[in-house]
Amino acid sequence: MSAIVLAGAVGLGSAAAPARGAGEDEAWLGQAMLAEVARCEGGRAWATLGKRVEAAVLARLACGRLEELGALTDLVYAARLCAYLPTIEREAGGRGLARWLVGHRNVSRRLFRALEESKAREEALKRFAALYAAEPQRVLDYPDLAVAFAATEPLNHYRRQPDATGLVESFRYYTEPGRAFRNDLRAMPFELLRYLADTRASLADRNWAAATYRGKDPSKAYFDVEYDIAHFEKGTAKRIDSAAYTLASLRRVGGVCLDRAYYAAEVCKAVGIPAAIVHGRGGSGVEHAWFAYCRMRSRGTRAVWVSRTGRFRGRHYLVGTVRNPADGKRIYDSELALLGVATHLPLADREQADAATTLARLADGVRDGSRAADLTVVRELAKAYRGRLSSAVGTRWIAARRRIDLSLVEDLLAGAIAKNLAHRPAWRLLLELRKAGRIPVEDLNRFFTVLIDQTGRDYPDFSCLLVMRMVRTLPDAAHRREVYQRAIDVYGSRPDLKGRLLIALGDEHRDAGKGDEALAVYRQAATECVKLAEVVVPSARRAEALLAAGDQRAAAIRLYRGLFSRTEKQQVSGYFRAQTSHFQLGSRLADLLDEAGKGQEAERIRRKL
Repeated sequence: MSAIVLAGAVGLGSAAAPARGAGEDEAWLGQAMLAEVARCEGGRAWATLGKRVEAAVLARLACGRLEELGALTDLVYAARLCAYLPTIEREAGGRGLARWLVGHRNVSRRLFRALEESKAREEALKRFAALYAAEPQRVLDYPDLAVAFAATEPLNHYRRQPDATGLVESFRYYTEPGRAFRNDLRAMPFELLRYLADTRASLADRNWAAATYRGKDPSKAYFDVEYDIAHFEKGTAKRIDSAAYTLASLRRVGGVCLDRAYYAAEVCKAVGIPAAIVHGRGGSGVEHAWFAYCRMRSRGTRAVWVSRTGRFRGRHYLVGTVRNPADGKRIYDSELALLGVATHLPLADREQADAATTLARLADGVRDGSRAADLTVVRELAKAYRGRLSSAVGTRWIAARRRIDLSLVEDLLAGAIAKNLAHRPAWRLLLELRKAGRIPVEDLNRFFTVLIDQTGRDYPDFSCLLVMRMVRTLPDAAHRREVYQRAIDVYGSRPDLKGRLLIALGDEHRDAGKGDEALAVYRQAATECVKLAEVVVPSARRAEALLAAGDQRAAAIRLYRGLFSRTEKQQVSGYFRAQTSHFQLGSRLADLLDEAGKGQEAERIRRKL
């Protein structure tokens, strides 16, 4: 994709900051602002203080030095205190909890950062208040785990768990003195612990799993559930449907792939291993579920997500998605793998990536105005800080060096991604700003470079999806087609990604009135990816629509006949059979034959189905 990228990518971590001279230190700035927060009396005063924090942030941004994010991180934390503590005072724990959070930064910094991805922040704060009210010491002893429980949406499985465990009881299970787990839950970051905290399995189930798999490898639990072949092949009722949906019942009675994945994930969670159900479709088109679990390596300093148990080779389960417990939305399992790498970056890097993204959004919100940053508030903070401590304060950096403009927004986003490549809010904000026309096309180059060079090989699903989303924001159709073609060169080794890109390229040709070019691309996608239902079926339908518009029904029949002949029938029940490319292509071929007056051939096709 050389036409749209520049040289010089940045990595997961951050480069060393340049040395600071005398008078350049700014650590006092965040400390001074947090001292004002600590003295705030609450109530309506939070709003006034919040405006003062924002003024200090804008002043600090105007002074440049974006490689120095430490004080800015403190300022973002102060701003969140002003934003969230009023809600806590009113709705979730009262003033006592608010003051406790001010005094326990190791908890509140994590909590407020985790809330950025929560879909219901007020509810998350209420959950935290409930944990604090019930177990204040355990919250303090397990800050990441408490935050994970507060800022996580519980799993809503298709079968409800009998005697589901409540929030507090579930938290107590993982913090009970004397209970042994496979991982040190005090040391794991909340980003990983969310994949424990989303469980509400009964305590009986958890205790059963812990006892059953004592001394055994829980990652193999998937295959301990016998597969319900009769349901899959003949459509009979699942045996587990007539039994209580417990882990013990699943092991005794059996189930289908989704039940196996649930069982394995819950067993892992019961023994302290983060895990998730993974959903996908095989090459034939049939839905499937396997599971992913987090394996800690290098003495607990590296998290590796393993997503291959039950992902049968040869059936082309190339893409899997998991539920993000932070907001309940689906993400690729390759993104989960990238998250595992990122969660063991230094805490400062993760916090600074979060802060830089928040500051980029703030800067974008004010950059169109005429308001200039007022450095007065920073000078006042320096004076107050000096007066309290009677010590020298570095202030030579306080000078307006840059405007609150587009370049500042872009530099902050680039800085966030440099600190943590897997920081999803930064990528989301980039896409949001591009869709709104807030970032020009030519300025995307630096981000494309990072995305492709850093993630294209090891995390192609994550990378390709973001590339496609960015390409859709390009205003020039010819440019979009060019980029899609170059993206095929980058991701073409993955047939499913190549197929998706070809479909997108074909759509561009079609929408530009280039029917012949579109038809050729759709044909290419369908024929090269005939073993992948999620590509061949939509490609064939698009090609058929173009042929129908050109009154080429015979050509459409030839297309479907050729594709159908290359698919295989699976011995599965009607529900699963309808998902296969063999069934979908054959059914459409039969319909076209009927329309063409070839009823006997159509009937032969239907008998094959």
